[in-house]
Amino acid sequence: MTAINAPVGDIGRRRKRLRLGHVLMTLEHMLIATWRVPEAELRRHLPASLHPVVEDGAGFLSAVVFRNRAMRPAVLEFPSVRMSQMNLRVYVQSPRTGEAGSVFFLALFVSRQLFARASSMLFGLPFHHLPFEIAVRGHDGSLEWDAHGPDARLAIHAREERTEVTEPTLDLLTNPHTGYFLDRRGTLRRWSIWHRPKRIHTMRVEQATVDALRGVAVTTMMPALFVRSADYEVYFPPRAAS
Repeated sequence: MTAINAPVGDIGRRRKRLRLGHVLMTLEHMLIATWRVPEAELRRHLPASLHPVVEDGAGFLSAVVFRNRAMRPAVLEFPSVRMSQMNLRVYVQSPRTGEAGSVFFLALFVSRQLFARASSMLFGLPFHHLPFEIAVRGHDGSLEWDAHGPDARLAIHAREERTEVTEPTLDLLTNPHTGYFLDRRGTLRRWSIWHRPKRIHTMRVEQATVDALRGVAVTTMMPALFVRSADYEVYFPPRAAS
């Protein structure tokens, strides 16, 4: 059995009262595939005001791939949208406190083309259309995870494997509470989220083709983390980063 409990971390204290504009999401079959990237290389892809979380001269970049089973407004909880998504994120320090707990989104991808266009127009979010499917096979202890699209821009295969991951690393990779991005005008903006503690399965990535990372010099791949299901609260709309 490779399942472990992720730490609660700082995100446990960041829940807000739900209001109009906030969004609920039920995510399933989430894989967090992470590479170590030299600090200088990461800084090439970050706005000047953001600094990567660094350990032993290298930072962390993840492709987070999941099925969004039910995205809906927080107040009415209707209508509900279902799609596959991927985000490419770098773990960064808070510009105000210097603490970990934030990410910068290099890019966001969704399998629904209309949603990608609408999100870009309404919120300036850097969503791109990427058709792909996710499949999970096996039971706890022998899970296999696959994501692939029809045009080979994304192909990831992972298999469950018992691996030790330190608590600080689990906290960093699974509990970011603030997301930064550059909108269509190049303005740095942010939103925040909350979720309950996750149950994690460690995985070995046996294949990883992510076309969107061609321009990034990734190096060592870390053990991947699999989350079967998680409920999120997303506190939209995005605000200008202060």
